[in-house]
Amino acid sequence: MDLSLPEWVADWARKAPDLKVPPPGPKSKVIIEKDRKYVSHAYDRLFQFTMKRSSGAAIMDEDGNVYLDFSSGISVLNAGWSNPKVVQAIQEQAERLTHSLANDAYFDKEAEFAELLAKISPGGALESTFFGNSGAEGVEAAVKLSRYYTKGSEHIAFMGSYHGRIGNALAMASRIKYKYGHGPFAPGIYFAPYPYCYRCWFKQEYPSCGLLCVDYLEKGILEFGGPSNDLASVFVEPVQGEGGYIVPPKEFMPRLRKLCDSRKMLLVADEVQSGLARTGEVWECNSTGTVPDILITGKALGGGIPLGAIVAKKSIMEVWRPGSHSSTFGGNGISMAAGLAHVKEILEQRLHERSKVLGEYAMKRLAELRDRYEIIGDVRGKGLMIGVEIVKSKKTKEPLYVPQIQGLAWKKGLMMITAGMYGNVFRIAPPLIISKEQLDIGMDIFEQAIKETESTMK
Repeated sequence: MDLSLPEWVADWARKAPDLKVPPPGPKSKVIIEKDRKYVSHAYDRLFQFTMKRSSGAAIMDEDGNVYLDFSSGISVLNAGWSNPKVVQAIQEQAERLTHSLANDAYFDKEAEFAELLAKISPGGALESTFFGNSGAEGVEAAVKLSRYYTKGSEHIAFMGSYHGRIGNALAMASRIKYKYGHGPFAPGIYFAPYPYCYRCWFKQEYPSCGLLCVDYLEKGILEFGGPSNDLASVFVEPVQGEGGYIVPPKEFMPRLRKLCDSRKMLLVADEVQSGLARTGEVWECNSTGTVPDILITGKALGGGIPLGAIVAKKSIMEVWRPGSHSSTFGGNGISMAAGLAHVKEILEQRLHERSKVLGEYAMKRLAELRDRYEIIGDVRGKGLMIGVEIVKSKKTKEPLYVPQIQGLAWKKGLMMITAGMYGNVFRIAPPLIISKEQLDIGMDIFEQAIKETESTMK
């Protein structure tokens, strides 16, 4: 497999990272000052620079600094920043029609996109799509649909889960940081332990544990933990994202599928972050042969344009009557054109295979770093969805707060974002078109930041 950058990547982006001035530069500072005066402080501004342009796996700021991106815009630009197929689709659609009035009229690209998603859905079994504007909106739609179909009102979510920051999606988020000051939330959501084997809730070891966490869900929560047997669905990330890029054992998803079938609950797979080739599969559900009842997608679905959707079994989706759910901008002309082009590019370039090959290479390199440095406690992942957990020591596993490491990497030209319940997990999630050479450059910078940090702790 050719692991070089695609031909369309701009020359300046091929040189990433390339810093002209210490960030933030003077031009960035002017815009940052205005932003701080007028824009909500609710945003987490991890990187102190102003974005100007992008290409491939690189971003340029207003001062001409070029950064190597290991975040993909939080797993949004799977087929690369400013992919020309996506750019062209947006330009051509904008000349014809921007708002498609999808609630009240038909639009060709919406029908075409829904057809494509049905064909590539897990097992080809999810045949009907509702389009919205984000993954969080997809979660809200899935909550409504699962209640409408089952007539139940209660849901199971997982410790460490993240599904968005609005409404029911926020209620199903596990991290206090996101929910602080927003309660009380609607009752009927119960949290089960996710199989976070590095920090097992029950101090067990896999596989001898027999997935005690799922046993606890079945026996402890569902039978004695409080639900009224008015259960509608189980919401689960096949690989946890914000929770720390946690990969569960292969038996986990099939166990949930069996549990949902036995209790007549719907299995809702949130693949907003793990989907569309990120883990080395088109959908992570495919890795275990698990077919959910509803799949939630977003982020990479739009190729950089706001877009989310739920894809469900037709027998489930068709219980909604006209008007049961709606979105002014669902099926929007620009988002449909961009998303359709992006997903086609992912499929035609077989980026799931590229993600798998590069991911295996990255995991090998990172495992070597784990063995070399005391503060790297765990390395886990699938494809280019890899988490590196940072600790004060391997023995205690006490989390180490990582802004220093993140800042060191950024000042060397590498953009990395974090995750985890303790904020101590680095995500290795570059655009899937990144070259092996750029992947090596990024990991070299990451190692330098780790080495410099560890040296100050001795």
